[in-house]
Amino acid sequence: MHPFRWLVTGIFLLLPPHAWGGQAKAAPALTPADAACIELEVNGERIPDYVCMSERLTPASRKPVPEIPASEQRVRQAPTALGLAHRAATQQRMGNSFGISTRPQRPMAPPPAPPTTRP
Repeated sequence: MHPFRWLVTGIFLLLPPHAWGGQAKAAPALTPADAACIELEVNGERIPDYVCMSERLTPASRKPVPEIPASEQRVRQAPTALGLAHRAATQQRMGNSFGISTRPQRPMAPPPAPPTTRP
């Protein structure tokens, strides 16, 4: 292709539409339901627009979820996030003495090192 052809095409596209000889018409506004989802093809692999597809598949009559107050969010947190002890954590801490003793299981103390003698 001739290099000047690219230049002429670029200049032509930069000109306003009324300079092309035609009337500029406003495109009708498309709602998200009317718009088509775009698919890309990269290295021969088709990549669909999942956000667009999920918006089109979502029912229009879906009610917005009310926001939960901060106090309710605090109550719904996991016990470990609140610093509370629960059975599994206590069982892990106590080891095999869970339910038997009030002292947690600890490994046996290592025997004392033999005294070193100097020659």
